[in-house]
Amino acid sequence: MDVERKRWPHWPERGNGTARRDRLELRLFRDTERQAELARAHEVIRQIEHAAAQKAAEIERLEQAVDLEGVEPAASVPEPAAGDYLVFVCTPGGYALREGEGEAPAAGNRLTLDGVDYAVAKLGLSPLPADGRRCAYLDPV
Repeated sequence: MDVERKRWPHWPERGNGTARRDRLELRLFRDTERQAELARAHEVIRQIEHAAAQKAAEIERLEQAVDLEGVEPAASVPEPAAGDYLVFVCTPGGYALREGEGEAPAAGNRLTLDGVDYAVAKLGLSPLPADGRRCAYLDPV
Protein backbone atom coordinates (compact mmCIF):
# COMPACT_ATOMS: atom_id res chain seq x y z
CA MET A 1 0.00 0.00 0.00
CA ASP A 2 2.89 2.41 0.75
CA VAL A 3 4.20 1.90 -2.79
CA GLU A 4 0.74 2.72 -4.18
CA ARG A 5 0.68 6.02 -2.29
CA LYS A 6 3.99 7.09 -3.82
CA ARG A 7 2.70 6.31 -7.31
CA TRP A 8 -0.65 8.01 -6.71
CA PRO A 9 -0.01 11.13 -4.57
CA HIS A 10 -3.61 12.38 -4.74
CA TRP A 11 -5.29 9.71 -2.69
CA PRO A 12 -8.28 11.05 -0.71
CA GLU A 13 -6.69 10.23 2.62
CA ARG A 14 -3.79 12.59 1.84
CA GLY A 15 -6.19 15.53 2.05
CA ASN A 16 -6.39 16.13 -1.67
CA GLY A 17 -9.63 14.39 -2.52
CA THR A 18 -12.54 16.84 -2.25
CA ALA A 19 -10.44 19.98 -2.51
CA ARG A 20 -8.66 18.69 -5.60
CA ARG A 21 -11.92 17.68 -7.21
CA ASP A 22 -13.32 21.16 -6.56
CA ARG A 23 -10.21 22.78 -8.10
CA LEU A 24 -10.44 20.52 -11.14
CA GLU A 25 -14.15 21.29 -11.57
CA LEU A 26 -13.40 25.02 -11.32
CA ARG A 27 -10.66 24.69 -13.95
CA LEU A 28 -12.99 22.70 -16.18
CA PHE A 29 -15.65 25.42 -15.83
CA ARG A 30 -13.10 28.18 -16.66
CA ASP A 31 -11.80 26.21 -19.63
CA THR A 32 -15.36 25.72 -20.89
CA GLU A 33 -16.01 29.46 -20.56
CA ARG A 34 -12.78 30.24 -22.43
CA GLN A 35 -13.73 27.84 -25.21
CA ALA A 36 -17.12 29.52 -25.53
CA GLU A 37 -15.45 32.94 -25.59
CA LEU A 38 -13.00 31.77 -28.26
CA ALA A 39 -15.87 30.38 -30.33
CA ARG A 40 -17.65 33.75 -30.12
CA ALA A 41 -14.44 35.58 -31.10
CA HIS A 42 -13.90 33.25 -34.06
CA GLU A 43 -17.48 33.91 -35.21
CA VAL A 44 -16.95 37.68 -35.02
CA ILE A 45 -13.68 37.34 -36.94
CA ARG A 46 -15.46 35.25 -39.58
CA GLN A 47 -18.17 37.91 -39.93
CA ILE A 48 -15.56 40.69 -40.25
CA GLU A 49 -13.64 38.73 -42.87
CA HIS A 50 -16.87 38.11 -44.80
CA ALA A 51 -17.77 41.84 -44.67
CA ALA A 52 -14.22 42.78 -45.76
CA ALA A 53 -14.43 40.37 -48.70
CA GLN A 54 -17.77 41.89 -49.74
CA LYS A 55 -16.31 45.42 -49.55
CA ALA A 56 -13.25 44.35 -51.55
CA ALA A 57 -15.53 42.88 -54.23
CA GLU A 58 -17.57 46.09 -54.30
CA ILE A 59 -14.41 48.20 -54.63
CA GLU A 60 -13.22 45.97 -57.46
CA ARG A 61 -16.58 46.34 -59.20
CA LEU A 62 -16.54 50.14 -58.82
CA GLU A 63 -12.93 50.40 -60.04
CA GLN A 64 -13.88 48.45 -63.16
CA ALA A 65 -16.93 50.67 -63.69
CA VAL A 66 -14.88 53.88 -63.60
CA ASP A 67 -13.06 54.76 -66.78
CA LEU A 68 -10.00 56.79 -65.80
CA GLU A 69 -8.40 56.88 -69.25
CA GLY A 70 -10.20 60.09 -70.31
CA VAL A 71 -9.38 62.03 -67.13
CA GLU A 72 -6.56 64.58 -67.25
CA PRO A 73 -3.97 64.47 -64.48
CA ALA A 74 -4.10 66.93 -61.59
CA ALA A 75 -1.10 68.79 -63.02
CA SER A 76 -3.54 70.73 -65.23
CA VAL A 77 -4.73 72.77 -62.22
CA PRO A 78 -3.94 76.42 -62.94
CA GLU A 79 -1.20 78.06 -60.94
CA PRO A 80 -2.52 80.67 -58.50
CA ALA A 81 -1.71 84.30 -58.94
CA ALA A 82 1.14 85.37 -56.69
CA GLY A 83 -0.09 86.49 -53.29
CA ASP A 84 -3.65 85.10 -53.49
CA TYR A 85 -4.87 82.76 -50.76
CA LEU A 86 -8.07 81.62 -49.07
CA VAL A 87 -9.10 81.76 -45.42
CA PHE A 88 -11.31 79.02 -43.95
CA VAL A 89 -12.87 80.30 -40.73
CA CYS A 90 -15.60 79.23 -38.30
CA THR A 91 -18.00 82.11 -37.66
CA PRO A 92 -21.12 82.32 -35.49
CA GLY A 93 -23.16 81.92 -38.67
CA GLY A 94 -21.24 78.81 -39.77
CA TYR A 95 -18.09 78.16 -41.74
CA ALA A 96 -16.91 80.80 -44.20
CA LEU A 97 -14.38 80.78 -47.01
CA ARG A 98 -12.85 84.16 -47.77
CA GLU A 99 -10.18 85.43 -50.12
CA GLY A 100 -7.04 87.06 -48.87
CA GLU A 101 -4.50 89.23 -50.62
CA GLY A 102 -0.76 89.16 -50.21
CA GLU A 103 1.30 86.31 -48.86
CA ALA A 104 -0.55 83.53 -47.03
CA PRO A 105 0.08 83.64 -43.27
CA ALA A 106 2.20 80.90 -41.72
CA ALA A 107 0.85 78.39 -39.21
CA GLY A 108 0.72 79.90 -35.73
CA ASN A 109 0.26 83.49 -36.94
CA ARG A 110 -2.69 85.50 -35.65
CA LEU A 111 -5.29 87.24 -37.80
CA THR A 112 -8.22 89.49 -37.00
CA LEU A 113 -11.37 89.12 -39.09
CA ASP A 114 -14.50 91.16 -38.35
CA GLY A 115 -13.06 92.12 -34.96
CA VAL A 116 -12.43 88.52 -33.86
CA ASP A 117 -8.92 87.17 -33.28
CA TYR A 118 -7.95 83.86 -34.90
CA ALA A 119 -4.83 81.72 -35.01
CA VAL A 120 -3.73 79.96 -38.20
CA ALA A 121 -4.07 76.25 -37.33
CA LYS A 122 -2.58 75.03 -40.59
CA LEU A 123 -1.79 76.13 -44.10
CA GLY A 124 -2.99 73.72 -46.75
CA LEU A 125 -4.53 73.37 -50.18
CA SER A 126 -7.74 75.08 -51.20
CA PRO A 127 -10.89 73.05 -50.48
CA LEU A 128 -12.31 74.19 -53.84
CA PRO A 129 -11.92 71.83 -56.79
CA ALA A 130 -9.39 72.87 -59.47
CA ASP A 131 -8.18 75.74 -57.26
CA GLY A 132 -4.43 75.84 -56.76
CA ARG A 133 -4.41 78.53 -54.08
CA ARG A 134 -3.21 78.00 -50.53
CA CYS A 135 -5.74 78.07 -47.71
CA ALA A 136 -5.20 79.24 -44.13
CA TYR A 137 -7.42 77.30 -41.72
CA LEU A 138 -8.22 79.43 -38.69
CA ASP A 139 -9.14 78.59 -35.10
CA PRO A 140 -10.62 81.18 -32.70
CA VAL A 141 -8.22 82.38 -30.04
